[in-house]
Amino acid sequence: MNFQADTKLTSLKHGLVFRLFISLCLGSNLLCAQTRIFKPHPYGKLGNDKSLTASTSLADLDGDGDLDVLVGNGRHWAEQNYIFYNTGHGFFRKAVRLGDELNTTYVVPTADLDNDGDLDVVVGNDRIKNIVFKNDGTGKLHFDHTFGHSASSTRGLCLADLNNDNFVDIAVANRRTQNFIYLNNGKGEFSSSQPFGLAEEATISIVSADINWDGHQDLILANRNAQTNNIYFGPQFVDYITYGTGKDETRDLAIGDMNGDGHLDIVTANIEERNVVYYGNAKGTFVKSQTFGNETDATYSIDLSDLDLDGDIDIVVGNAGQKNHYFLNNGTYFKQYEFGPVENVTYGVTIGDLDGDSYPDIITANSGSQNIIYLNQPVENWDK
Repeated sequence: MNFQADTKLTSLKHGLVFRLFISLCLGSNLLCAQTRIFKPHPYGKLGNDKSLTASTSLADLDGDGDLDVLVGNGRHWAEQNYIFYNTGHGFFRKAVRLGDELNTTYVVPTADLDNDGDLDVVVGNDRIKNIVFKNDGTGKLHFDHTFGHSASSTRGLCLADLNNDNFVDIAVANRRTQNFIYLNNGKGEFSSSQPFGLAEEATISIVSADINWDGHQDLILANRNAQTNNIYFGPQFVDYITYGTGKDETRDLAIGDMNGDGHLDIVTANIEERNVVYYGNAKGTFVKSQTFGNETDATYSIDLSDLDLDGDIDIVVGNAGQKNHYFLNNGTYFKQYEFGPVENVTYGVTIGDLDGDSYPDIITANSGSQNIIYLNQPVENWDK
């Protein structure tokens, strides 16, 4: 006899909570995990094959119970951003423009900025101001205000309550310019800012988590240009520690308990070297590490989820000019599998259950080629 155990896995990178269902075999006390494969959705193309897409994000914008897709386009060149609404079972038959202007967008994360019960959108741009769009409660996004500095090269945005006032704040990762924290004034507005970190940091990605278990969110940075990767401790974000070799070319990171010991670990996406899991401990430091992937991979993006519903966290990486990979966690090592064409330049990977079958699917954000949805299916359904 089988039963369904309802568990939650939180993706700290995107601020989304996915409810996963794990089938337990009572007779053997073993998890009945199927071998999974990722097949391109026959109608799962998001946008065109010319857009310079840097990232996608997932959120139920219209409150209908399924995940919609935001596509951030442009990078260094002004392009149109889009919202693709999930019309059921992972089909995206409705799309609208996000904003009236073209932008040089890198990231499009979501959060409830004004505490009105729906999800709003923040757009992080290169060398123009960042933008807040407010949700009107029906899934329509309206321009609200800009924030930041026009000279900043924003690469990452972290949306989290950084001062414990129950409002979502924004930490901005800027490449080669000062990083900033923008505090929410309680109305979903971000006019007050404070710098943090080193002025010369080439920060490319940023996430938050309570690394040292003191009740405050900390900021974990991925820096490129062979700089140290740093963790800044909240609530002041002055004191920091480093992780990594001190000369890594890190392009992205994600946070999760990869070995099930109750401590958060850091998973980094690197180029010109293998990707790395840095294992956290009770002291909030990262002494032990484990590499995965190929040394020759150029990994630009990473995301985490329990892909095979076996109770541990797996890894998906997006590579440039190489096949993308997913790594199934068996408790001691990460077994590598390939998906997607070799010619894509994948700047972003996003994971979520798009078709409502309880298994996480993958979206690849490809610069200069078609963005693709890959459905999570059992191996025996591959040819169906």
